[in-house]
Amino acid sequence: MPKKGETPQGDTLMGKGRAQERRNMLHGGDIYSVFEKDPEAEKKLVDFSANISPLGMPEAVRQAVTAGLDRAVHYPDPKCRTLKDSICRFYMEKRGIFLSRDMIMCGNGAADVIYRFVLAMNPKKALLLAPTFAEYEEALKLTKTSLEFYFCPKDTLAVQEDILEKIHKGLDVMFLCNPNNPTGLLTDPGLLKKIIEKTGRNGVFLVVDECFLDFSLEEDRYSVISDLSQNKHILVLKSFTKMYGMAGIRLGYGVCRDRDLVEKMEHQGQTWPVSTLASEAGTAALLDINYPEKVRQYVLREREYLFHALSRLGIRFWHSHANYILFQLPDPADFYDRMLKKGFLIRRCANYWGLDETFYRMAVNKHEDNMGFINALEDIIREVSV
Repeated sequence: MPKKGETPQGDTLMGKGRAQERRNMLHGGDIYSVFEKDPEAEKKLVDFSANISPLGMPEAVRQAVTAGLDRAVHYPDPKCRTLKDSICRFYMEKRGIFLSRDMIMCGNGAADVIYRFVLAMNPKKALLLAPTFAEYEEALKLTKTSLEFYFCPKDTLAVQEDILEKIHKGLDVMFLCNPNNPTGLLTDPGLLKKIIEKTGRNGVFLVVDECFLDFSLEEDRYSVISDLSQNKHILVLKSFTKMYGMAGIRLGYGVCRDRDLVEKMEHQGQTWPVSTLASEAGTAALLDINYPEKVRQYVLREREYLFHALSRLGIRFWHSHANYILFQLPDPADFYDRMLKKGFLIRRCANYWGLDETFYRMAVNKHEDNMGFINALEDIIREVSV
């Protein structure tokens, strides 16, 4: 296992020179680097690297942001009271789950909550999936936390029962992304229960990232928020960014029954974690109860269209339950650059542990953009087969 400051060794190691590449590829959505090199790209580029709702920002959220400008002359509420009350009402009315203000930490996106949690916990040893969202590891670097990894089987990339063997008393924290990023695969609810039980028995704090679970038609079945009432060792991460098309506004939150930990997290950053406009946007989003279902149904239809197209082209992919799809394309090696020239920005996945430069992730976008993506992909396949 890697020691402090080290990365995994063996045949999954990225190789020399990959560390810098990995840092440069932590996220999708860096359209600005492309625009800086080619200002004309802004007029023609379609972003498939960031996983945002294809229906865009709800009109109610736009109106709330505009109306909130008059209140932006004042400092934001440091305790996010109105927003937290809205979150509490949302869960009570939608799922019959009671939450209180002091169980919620609101932040500048879910990433902000991750960093605050790590700084508040100061863990010595953590367990991560491989592959998974890179921000957990980046946050853990701040506390020089020693990392252990559960490498998902190469054939399925799904979390299996043997992950339970990786949970032991020497761990302080475990991160579980569900659905996982970049695969979009869900962890079986029965296995989730076993993970909750074993982390609890071994004194391991469990962070469950449900930021993309909003896109699943079975959110209630897979979410562990209802388990919080019986477990103080769980933090659930949620985000407004993806479902409500608010990436530039930055808003996320964490829910945990350990109120002392939540209070510590609130002191691990600036006094005002959420801007006035972000708070207004979040409150309005939670009131728009019909929008999420519209997005889910749209993503479902377009995801199936993309699954079918990728199958027809003989491209290996994973059956995601989120609004993105992981696929593997060994040839051509310059696929990313070729797609960029055709006006499509995709996510290279070589920076994820357990994957290499043949893996890519694409968002599920509007139908016309998805059609354009597949047409460009077909063109490239024809070009390299000549």
